[in-house]
Amino acid sequence: KAIIVFILIILTVQAKSKCSQVFHLNLSPHCGILPDCNFDGPNRSYVDNMSCEREENGKPGFIELL
Repeated sequence: KAIIVFILIILTVQAKSKCSQVFHLNLSPHCGILPDCNFDGPNRSYVDNMSCEREENGKPGFIELL
């Protein structure tokens, strides 16, 4: 029973997220720019999703993607 409850909780958390859970597998490095740091990711979809997750957690999204 505990495993079923755990799976239902994970699915509920993912359903509340507005960020995409799908990442493209192409390798095309991109960088997300913030005032105080840079974030490097394997491709644009990954960096876009990280920006979205930051915004969902109350942090600013990336200013620019390169």
